[in-house]
Amino acid sequence: MFCTECGNEVEQHARFCSKCGREVTAAARVAAQPATQPAAPAKQRDMSMHVNILAWLLIGNGVLAGMVALAILFAGSIMKHLPIPFPPDAGNFPVNLVSFILTIVGLSAAALSAGVCAAGVGLLQHREWARTLAIIMSVFLLFHFPLGTAVGIYAFWVLFSREGQEYYKSQSTTQNV
Repeated sequence: MFCTECGNEVEQHARFCSKCGREVTAAARVAAQPATQPAAPAKQRDMSMHVNILAWLLIGNGVLAGMVALAILFAGSIMKHLPIPFPPDAGNFPVNLVSFILTIVGLSAAALSAGVCAAGVGLLQHREWARTLAIIMSVFLLFHFPLGTAVGIYAFWVLFSREGQEYYKSQSTTQNV
């Protein structure tokens, strides 16, 4: 690059000419860049990869939640057989109540884990309903801190981004035709 005032050769990163002291303009910097250097293309996200990653994260999270649901159900059923001393006037009511609550919580967790797995499998197959189900299940996953929260936020980014919506819409229409 050369100074526009005195013609002295100036280094590419210099702000001022070392000979005359004049400020090197931005136009001189642009003119000095080689014309063969292409402009950097806008980086496109590979939404196919993101949808597949999200689908497998949902399936994995659903399997883990299903294992926890089974453990809760098992705890609820075994609770009745534990030798827990209670006052004679209470009877079996406290044990039955806790067992009932654990059974309800376990069944709810199993249903949610099945929904999360179904959303993941549907995303892998690019089904139209899977995007909506994945969004609904991601809302529930937000409350499963920290893993579910991270998966839920990632799901929102993938499924609500413009590129994600366009990709999924194009893939679901070609799969269902």
